[in-house]
Amino acid sequence: MKIVRKSPPLCVRFWLNAGVIVRIAVGKTFGQLAPNLWVLTAGLAGCLSLAGCLGPPNIRAEGNLPGSTKGIWSFKLNNYPQSLGQGPSQGSSLGRWSAWQTPPGWRGQLPTEPDSKGLLPSSWGDKRREYEEDSGSWIDRSERKIVQAYQKITGTAPNDHIARALFDEAQLLFEQGEFLDAAERFEQAAKRAADNLLREDAWFFAGESWFFADRYPRANRCYDKVLEGFEYTRHLDTIVRRKFLIARYWEQRGFDIPLLLSLQFHDATRPKFDTLGHAVKVYRSIRLHDPTGPLADDAVMATANVYFRKGRFADAAEGYEVIRKEYPKSEHCLDAHLLGLRATLASYQGPAYDGKPLEEARDITYQTLRLFGNELGQERDRLLEVDRQITEALAERDLALARFYEKKRRFGAARFYYRSVLEEYPMTQAAETARQRLAAIEGFPDRPPNYFAWLERILPDGRRR
Repeated sequence: MKIVRKSPPLCVRFWLNAGVIVRIAVGKTFGQLAPNLWVLTAGLAGCLSLAGCLGPPNIRAEGNLPGSTKGIWSFKLNNYPQSLGQGPSQGSSLGRWSAWQTPPGWRGQLPTEPDSKGLLPSSWGDKRREYEEDSGSWIDRSERKIVQAYQKITGTAPNDHIARALFDEAQLLFEQGEFLDAAERFEQAAKRAADNLLREDAWFFAGESWFFADRYPRANRCYDKVLEGFEYTRHLDTIVRRKFLIARYWEQRGFDIPLLLSLQFHDATRPKFDTLGHAVKVYRSIRLHDPTGPLADDAVMATANVYFRKGRFADAAEGYEVIRKEYPKSEHCLDAHLLGLRATLASYQGPAYDGKPLEEARDITYQTLRLFGNELGQERDRLLEVDRQITEALAERDLALARFYEKKRRFGAARFYYRSVLEEYPMTQAAETARQRLAAIEGFPDRPPNYFAWLERILPDGRRR
């Protein structure tokens, strides 16, 4: 059974978009309505031009790409075997459907006969469905009625009879290796399904089909549909592994491409723009939806490494800190300490700026020596040298303050900071400089002479500053 979805009439698209824009323009008060009239006018004017737009064509890329039927791309994952991404007909603990050799059917979990409206009972029940239809503000209800009217006119209303037929057709196409056609059918089934379980499986298998058809942006979007729409999805582990593969591939392909030159339309395996930025976004999505999973620490570490290599040391230091605090048993913990120390020191801008990075760097140094003393090897001597440099930098901060007050002829404050350097950092080069400057300003008054004392005697006490 082959079902082709026709494009809706232009007038229906116009009123559907207009209903959504009216919701944006209407405010709670009349003061909110006037500024949004420009949004309403521009949106209504753009409905006709946007109604018939079609997305860019999918161009099949050549070459060996990760997780596809055209090649095997492997790398080491935390707590997982090295090989990942085998073909659809090959069994693997991490590839395809795990123990399944074909997409599992959902029919065993639900009644096989839909009701008179063509709907299967959802996991929430009929009362839940009726409650959702009647809930919300009048704008929400009006919007739903407009959408329902549009679906009724165009013949795209939820119908589990059609969704099940599309799902079965997509499953047969998938087993035959027709991944592109299978992905289209799975997406159509997801859009027509009213049952939550059927819709969840359809979006997931649509993502799997796009993944093995080397259409990673579309696969990632389908995976996001599952993660955002079904909080406790049973496909979480598989989706996280797929998304990590996609993010790692995009990172490797897009790292050396400047942002202004990242626009492309010839490679369907990558986003149209900013491939590296999309990779970082996928890494963050992994930690957001599976923060305690086996790949959460790998995703955080990969994000921090991207920032470190790009010179965004403050962001990199924040990522390494997450590894140290939230994943103390991770295999990346030692690297997070060493790289976090370097990133924190690189974010320090000098004695005239905030000294908090120096204090954090010293804490990281002591923590690394205490936790990994026996594993450091030659890094131990480097850490001791870094600790000496941090001490010199802290002494330079007090020395810079002393020079500032000396330049302002505030010799009392200058002496205070010079003595502070001698007491707190006696073994540094800054201490020798402070000792010389103390001898040079000896005998000078603590404050500069008051050249306006005669004016203070004239002015009343209330006007003296």
